[in-house]
Amino acid sequence: MSTDLRTFRLVCAPRNVEKVEELLRAQGFEFRPEPFYSMARILEKEPFPLGESVASRFGRIYIQDRSSMLPPLMLAPNEGDSVLDMCAAPGSKTGLLARLVGRDGFVLASEPSSDRLSLLRQNLRKVQAVNTATVHYESQKLPLPPSSWKIIQLDPPCSGWGTLNKNPKAMEVWKDEKTIPLVNLQRKLLKKAYELLAPGGRLVYSTCTTNVQENEEQTRFAIEELGFELFSLPHPEGFTIADPLLPDMDGVLRVDGSGGGQGFYLCGLHKPGNAEAQIPGTCNPPGKKVNLKETEFPGSVELSSLPEGDIYEFKGKAMFMNRHALKILPAELRWQGFPIGKLNRGRFRPDPFGRCLLPQEPDNAALVIEKPQDIINLLSGQSLPAPAKGKGPAGLYYKDMLLGFTGKKGTRYVWTDK
Repeated sequence: MSTDLRTFRLVCAPRNVEKVEELLRAQGFEFRPEPFYSMARILEKEPFPLGESVASRFGRIYIQDRSSMLPPLMLAPNEGDSVLDMCAAPGSKTGLLARLVGRDGFVLASEPSSDRLSLLRQNLRKVQAVNTATVHYESQKLPLPPSSWKIIQLDPPCSGWGTLNKNPKAMEVWKDEKTIPLVNLQRKLLKKAYELLAPGGRLVYSTCTTNVQENEEQTRFAIEELGFELFSLPHPEGFTIADPLLPDMDGVLRVDGSGGGQGFYLCGLHKPGNAEAQIPGTCNPPGKKVNLKETEFPGSVELSSLPEGDIYEFKGKAMFMNRHALKILPAELRWQGFPIGKLNRGRFRPDPFGRCLLPQEPDNAALVIEKPQDIINLLSGQSLPAPAKGKGPAGLYYKDMLLGFTGKKGTRYVWTDK
């Protein structure tokens, strides 16, 4: 049984780590660093739910099990890469992938469940993963061209035996013949992933179960039946790794959970060969392309802060369409870009959490807060003094760290997340 550690990761540039930690400590949270990832932390004191903290509300931290952070870290995309996340909800790994590929990269996240898709989009909005797009498909049926991706993450539905500390009935609910549909689905997803990978491409397959049928036996299926080659994953510092349950599995990671976190399984799979990904070049984005510079928008919005791409209006929402998505997604694929605000009668209103639209340096109308308590007061409904000139929304910063947009009424700043 795993030690019940509460873990989270910081969602910020390295230069802002100290400021995020200041916000947390100001509200009484205590934590220590993890050795396997510079942005991961172990929670040591939680005076109230971490999800209600200022840092969490502004998406500057993300609560995530330490084992769950491993698949994107083991996949290790480079900045600027495009990645397909085949089973994305709730978005924990998707959001981390988006951080790893950086501003110039792209992540396409697929999810078949409507409810879980909504949660996925909420979580991506929270961490401002503007370099993502989402699709509502069963991933084994994704209408994407063969050999069109160089990097794929596959964390399929599983029996969850590694989560017994949080889901004690998982092994009882999913046992014996009850796991057969899961095993069959995992194989369909692996087969589709092989089809979608370009020769030379790589995939990390992972589960949060300890069931050998869903782990080592699926790795063997991928190698012997599909043609994948196994590549070794590095041992992440701070984790206890158990021996594989089948022979010839050197380099897979069976996280036993005794060092904290969930039980997890990961393997790295490579498609033989070497070829460029096939790009269809016939994208048909939903909505109507708009030029925000031709609309009325607050002076605090800096459009050049967005990555390369276009903006489309869809049902009153302004959706950012990443340049990678516009280049590589085929016409038959129905997809959604990243919401950055609302459009109404030629006026654009940014998302209150839309720090992707803020300039790195605050303008004269911005609210720059130096004390964490002032942010707490603002979120609790108190207003703060504002200059008489200019209308809202105005940029909101903690020192020089971007947070979002705050409203302005007369000579007072007011917070609204609507």
